[in-house]
Amino acid sequence: MLETYMKMVPLSLTTQALLLGVTVGLVTYYTFGKKKYKLPPGPWCLPLIGHLFAMNSSTPFYRQLLEWRKKYGPSMTIYMGPIRCVVLNDVETVNEALVKKGADYAGRFKTYSVEVFTSGYKDIAMADVSPAWKHLRKIALQGLRQYLYGSKLEEKVFDSTCKVMRSLKEEEGKPIDIQKYIGLLVCNLLHGVCFNKSFDINDKQFLRLLHVFEYTNKEVGNGFWEDIIPPLRRYPTAKFKRIIETYNIFMNFIRDEYAAHKDNFSDDDMKDFTDYLIHARRQAILEDPEIENVITDEHLVQTCSDIYSAGIDTTRQTIYWTILLLIAHPEIQKKVQAEVDHVIDAGQAPTLNDRERLPYTEAVLHESMRFCPIAPFGFPHATRCDTTIGEYEIPKGTMVMINHWALHNDPETWKDPEIFRPERLLDDDGNLAPKTMSWLPFSAGRRNCLGETIARPEMHLILAILLRNFTFRCPEGKTIDLTPDGSLTFLPRKSDVIVEARK
Repeated sequence: MLETYMKMVPLSLTTQALLLGVTVGLVTYYTFGKKKYKLPPGPWCLPLIGHLFAMNSSTPFYRQLLEWRKKYGPSMTIYMGPIRCVVLNDVETVNEALVKKGADYAGRFKTYSVEVFTSGYKDIAMADVSPAWKHLRKIALQGLRQYLYGSKLEEKVFDSTCKVMRSLKEEEGKPIDIQKYIGLLVCNLLHGVCFNKSFDINDKQFLRLLHVFEYTNKEVGNGFWEDIIPPLRRYPTAKFKRIIETYNIFMNFIRDEYAAHKDNFSDDDMKDFTDYLIHARRQAILEDPEIENVITDEHLVQTCSDIYSAGIDTTRQTIYWTILLLIAHPEIQKKVQAEVDHVIDAGQAPTLNDRERLPYTEAVLHESMRFCPIAPFGFPHATRCDTTIGEYEIPKGTMVMINHWALHNDPETWKDPEIFRPERLLDDDGNLAPKTMSWLPFSAGRRNCLGETIARPEMHLILAILLRNFTFRCPEGKTIDLTPDGSLTFLPRKSDVIVEARK
């Protein structure tokens, strides 16, 4: 059979012989030359190709894995080309890995594409555990608490929503791309936090950044061949070149803003998160001059990039999905509006202090995150040592992925998981029920989302303000398409939306 495949390769006999030799050598090495581990079982696949065909099929891969769980169990081994990956598909195995054995599973799997995007893993989200990573995460958390917490978070949300609401009222009754307006709302919030600036709806820089987010999300899709076939790193595919060129638009924007902040920095006039990072690094260097080589300017640039891009992209997509779901379920939209109207006095705007009095609004947001997980696999982990999951052995350096979609749609945990029903997240008294590991949009353990404690009240306040002021519906004769885009991603599709101001 192998000979048949080789005849299909349009190369010289010498090259075919080399490819055949490499293939046989790799198969022999992985079959006989490595230490044997009792890995979790998984479906059969072709050597070197792995399960790439399943990842690119019409069935989203997160659904396929939940189906395979019936045969192979909650933890299974798959192969992304030659890369071995253990996928965890239920709450027990995820809890064991991320909480009980959090240190074992706290690493990040290294790939060529991520190394390029992060200038050699100088960011927080994708960097492995190290002294530099711990220091960056610590100062980033401190900076977020200083510039995006409590009354400052409330102020930023009000400023951003007011500007967008004025624009929405100008478009009242017209079919519009609501993604653009939600993008502006969230982008201005993070733009203010990171750089003390804001955009207008038709600002060229804002539209350029929004294009970068949308293009890279869609085009990254199922990954890059460069991560699987090393020679392509010297001769990259057209797709990889396009993504790098587009992503550099964003990174150059971040670097320019950082450079301007550094040139004009003053300890006596720190205006934003970027100023705080510069200040924190300078203070650390005064205490230990070696820090200057451990935490470089590029580390701070990458940290700004993490906060800016992750804070914008996940929040805007979550809010967009929630609005689409409320349009598809107008009776739920009316219940949220009734709760907000009942709790908030006439002429008043919702505040962070009202959050506990708006449990149904929060349940809608939480159910939206369960129903539409923005990142169904999150970021890939890596084992930092030989470890175990249940009865199985996991070698050091193994990629580990969490199937968040499987957790959120496990029929053993959630009744009717494919029905959007916010009430499932309320207790018998109508209050928000305690969070469980079965609901995991922000991950857990040592690599949980850096901004979870800010993102949840932020999105709740944004949703309450929008529904206090507007009703969202489809244009006449049209319906909302809730089918997600992608096999490894969960992207919302564009839909025209009518916005009506509430009287």
